[in-house]
Amino acid sequence: MRHVLMLEEPGWGGVATMCLTLQQALGEANWQITALPWRQTHWPTLVQAAKQHDVILASHNFGPTYCGAALKALSGKPLVSWVHGPLQDVLKEARASVLKKTWLRLLYRQVDHFVSVSRTTENSLLGFVKQLHRTQRSHVVPNAMAPMPAGQPIHVHAGHGGESGIPPLLLGYVGRLSAEKRLGLLLDTLRFLPDEAQLGIVGDGPLHRHLAHQGMDLLMQGRLHFLGKHPSGASLYTPWEMTLLTSRFEGCPMTALESLACGVPCVALPIPALRELFDRDAPYLLARGDAPVALAEAVMTVLSLPPEQVKTDMARIVARHNLPAFTQAWQEVLRAC
Repeated sequence: MRHVLMLEEPGWGGVATMCLTLQQALGEANWQITALPWRQTHWPTLVQAAKQHDVILASHNFGPTYCGAALKALSGKPLVSWVHGPLQDVLKEARASVLKKTWLRLLYRQVDHFVSVSRTTENSLLGFVKQLHRTQRSHVVPNAMAPMPAGQPIHVHAGHGGESGIPPLLLGYVGRLSAEKRLGLLLDTLRFLPDEAQLGIVGDGPLHRHLAHQGMDLLMQGRLHFLGKHPSGASLYTPWEMTLLTSRFEGCPMTALESLACGVPCVALPIPALRELFDRDAPYLLARGDAPVALAEAVMTVLSLPPEQVKTDMARIVARHNLPAFTQAWQEVLRAC
């Protein structure tokens, strides 16, 4: 049995979900794993913990990996960096300077093993670092779906479904309200859908106020609802007939996997990570372009399909992201350290 020190970055969302999933999976496989929040833990405690463990696992390729590289230098223990998103897209979105990119390339030379959540993520990482050192290794371990708790129920105001009296078409969004999620495009998609379509937004972030202003017409019509931030669980998805995803980039989006695992189709823009996830089994879940009207058309297409077909296709996608395969792959990485 090897002892693993995981450097965490506490938060809400897919990364936090997967960190907890990995801790539980390794624990059930009889690994000893200690998770410490790297920002909140005193430095002497981190150094002592690194010396007492066999492997340092940075739960993200930014802050935790910066800390992990310093701990590796002091302890001599191997460093694993978990890469959750396409690095080049993230740096472009953040308008990272040439100096920061140069510094990152130097820092990443200290990493012994990179674990990417998708081929899309790995391709972006390798495109950034240009060439791995001969002692470095890169692995792809897709995110997995652990059993989901029911979660805290949320109140969904369904309204009346438009002037026609047709039952409302309830759509949902779960995630951070930030620029890379392109939520303005999400609101425009709603405007292209029939009047009975309504959108519930679960989450919070820096664009909350701007988004409310941008969607004032939809709020006044009772078609847009801000539902706040809620703990992860099936209750975040089961009120909807579909989940929508309009991100500019993703790694292996847990919102999509969780939605499908709850039996709720996730309709998304055709970015590389979503094509990797959906193309084989359910390409109809992807819009045919990145315009709001294309996403609206994809929603209507899914509504027109036999529900059993959609359910079967979603189940195949979820089955490929099973917990035993995820756990086995991570054990192989950690044993190689």
